Amino acid sequence: MDYRVTRPVRTTCLAILLIGAAIHSAAAQAEKPAQSQRNALVVLIGGMDSDPTPEQIAGKSGRSGNSGLYRLQGDLQHPQLITEYFNWNGTRAGQIKSKPAPQAAIIAEAIRGHMVKHPRDLVVLVGNSWGGHTTYEVCHELVTSSTPVAIDYVVFLDPSSTGRADAARPKQLPININRAANFHTRNLFGWGKWPKDDRIENIDLGDEKQGFLTSGGPAYGSTFDFSAHVAAEWDERIHAAIRKRIVDLVRPAVPATKTDDAESAPADATMPPSAAGR
Repeated sequence: MDYRVTRPVRTTCLAILLIGAAIHSAAAQAEKPAQSQRNALVVLIGGMDSDPTPEQIAGKSGRSGNSGLYRLQGDLQHPQLITEYFNWNGTRAGQIKSKPAPQAAIIAEAIRGHMVKHPRDLVVLVGNSWGGHTTYEVCHELVTSSTPVAIDYVVFLDPSSTGRADAARPKQLPININRAANFHTRNLFGWGKWPKDDRIENIDLGDEKQGFLTSGGPAYGSTFDFSAHVAAEWDERIHAAIRKRIVDLVRPAVPATKTDDAESAPADATMPPSAAGR
């Protein structure tokens, strides 16, 4: 008799483990109503050549710099959010040229380490451009390990695999992703719209109904415009939409106020001069 476990059986068992973990987490919250507040680990993964500058890391560059996602990390100021930044190759801010680059494995290891210490925390990933592909790889690492980790929310910001060695556009989301949002341009070198999946929200930046197109602004609807791809990394309106989705994960639903992120975001989507050449 062949006792080897087939792939469908392994997938089913893994799904049961993840569902069981979610049920256990919910039960723990029910037993401890006084501790129902949950924090979220938010891991941001930058794109190609988007390593923060020394001035940006030191907090001396204002709203400019070389990494829009690093700026977004700084804007995610909330008592229930713990943020971490990595470059697409797994290096830390300012170290993108370090060799050998640790890649997705080191990011997955950091998430596992956090969850060992804080098992009730939510896990959120945000990946831009090549960092979007790395985000997918991190989720894959976390679901195929001996101790799978569920990912509560993922944000893809104009993700791309084009130009990365041995990297092709993924065909489906890993099963450990609970929900995801995909903010995408119509550039052919990006992933574009994800195939139908109830877990993912596709936000077409090139659709005027979404509210991100402006007269004279980035050409998000173009099929080949690299400057629009870079602009999406810095767009304050997109950042505001991402912040709102993340903060809503950890706070009770309340009526919108004038101090909400979406209300206070600057309308100007122009990228900083230091990023315009990428």
